[in-house]
Amino acid sequence: MFDKTSLEQLNVWLTRPESKHLEFKEAKNQFNSSKDLPDYCAALANEGGGKLILGITDKKVVCGTTAFFNSFNSLSNELLQKLGVRIDVEELFHPDGRLLIFHVPSRPVGKPVKSTGNYTYPMRAGESLVEMDAETLKRIFNETEADFSAKIVPNITLDDIDNMAVDNFKQRWAQKQQRDEYAAYSKEKVLRSIGLLDDDGLTYAALILFGKKEKIDRLLPDSEIIFEWRQDPKKIAHDFRKNWRSPFFSIFDDIWESINARNIRFPYQDGLFQYEVYAFSEKPIREALLNAIAHRDYSIKGQSIFIKVSSEEFSIESPGGFPQGVTIENILVKSVWRNRSIAEVLEKAGLVERSGQGMDDIFRKTISEGKGIPNFRGTDSFTVRLNIPSQVKDPKFILFLEKIIREQQVSFSFEEILELEQIRQNQKLSFSEFKNKFLENGIIEKIGKTKDAKYILSHKYYAHQGRVGLHTKLIGLPRDKYKELIIKHLERNKGYLRDLEDAIPELKTKNITNLLQELKKDGIIQHKGSRKSGYWCLK
Repeated sequence: MFDKTSLEQLNVWLTRPESKHLEFKEAKNQFNSSKDLPDYCAALANEGGGKLILGITDKKVVCGTTAFFNSFNSLSNELLQKLGVRIDVEELFHPDGRLLIFHVPSRPVGKPVKSTGNYTYPMRAGESLVEMDAETLKRIFNETEADFSAKIVPNITLDDIDNMAVDNFKQRWAQKQQRDEYAAYSKEKVLRSIGLLDDDGLTYAALILFGKKEKIDRLLPDSEIIFEWRQDPKKIAHDFRKNWRSPFFSIFDDIWESINARNIRFPYQDGLFQYEVYAFSEKPIREALLNAIAHRDYSIKGQSIFIKVSSEEFSIESPGGFPQGVTIENILVKSVWRNRSIAEVLEKAGLVERSGQGMDDIFRKTISEGKGIPNFRGTDSFTVRLNIPSQVKDPKFILFLEKIIREQQVSFSFEEILELEQIRQNQKLSFSEFKNKFLENGIIEKIGKTKDAKYILSHKYYAHQGRVGLHTKLIGLPRDKYKELIIKHLERNKGYLRDLEDAIPELKTKNITNLLQELKKDGIIQHKGSRKSGYWCLK
């Protein structure tokens, strides 16, 4: 959150020349919100952040502005949607007029901010905006994030390391490596062996994972985890709240136990057998927490890891956008550690695997429990938010797959199960290489014969679910039945296209037109009048 601007601070800015970090605009009555505003904000972000101030002339005289007079509160969200960057907007009343101040943060490492205005990647050149040149873009994309967790912490000694946290790690480490002698190592030998202590001192990874609470409070207070529980997800006030600012290896189990204490059991019946699923499964929750610890940006001040849990969803927010090279589209296959030193210690304790991020385990478990697909709603360039559904939506989907696996003697990869879950949610078939396998085993079926054909789960699935009516609804009427419906309509009405669209809303206009052309070719109907205002009728 920005600090509110005082008139004294404004006067300081007015004594400075405009620069890559400070931009004044007169904008006495208005300012273009679709082109100029995103361009100038993106340019400031690309140059390392700064202030855009409306209501000041090029001679640095306060003239005031009426721009966005009744809508400035919505500008921050609008810019977030356009730029992927949170920009705080402040209204300041100066004796000589109203000002709007846009507090623009710096772009993330390795990621230029893209504008939706006149430029793609704007930057400053003197007093003007220009398109970012290829060399500058290349330099930004080639930036690498330094491993914050590997940096040496000043003014910290072995006396500032929590003995219980180290003991917890030693037990896990010895078990993972099958080396009983590790459990007898001294505190110093453990930290040196795992790379958190050398002749220069202790690292931030040592502080985060093993540092005493009072030392974390003083040196890295943002290394904190906050948990809120709401029975009703729509409530603003929480029903329970707890926060931890302690060495991670002393609180790891306590965080899970606090969530598990509010777990909800979902029983369901399949024939003679009773099954149960819990709202919060241990493995996905622990994996999500470990991801946040290993990937958050500890250099961001004033933000902590935030866990919000309700009867509908588990959400965890961590400061910092995705690590360089990771996107929502490739997160299941791309493995990048922002804090490698922390990740390596977690791997030595058997909590994570270096080869992956554990994200596929989170997706696999959530889908296999019939809860649907986790998502990253609320993620932007400065925050990653993982949302894991808590409620069981379709347990019979997985039971159906298990039946197919058993009867057909086939197996399915995680990618194939994810693809089938997306088809279950009526999304398009993304990977055509899976199509033949799904069709051969009777899991999906094709609707339509054109390039617009789609795939749905087969009749077998809906029969297993006991809801064959849903299958009938999805496949719709056969083409001949639609033609009969069109003919019946033309027996009593002129066939205007808009009326036929009302009569068959489940079909696209293009599909209706194709049916009409087929009927015309068969000599059953004809078109009268112009192409735009004409109508169809029986011959």
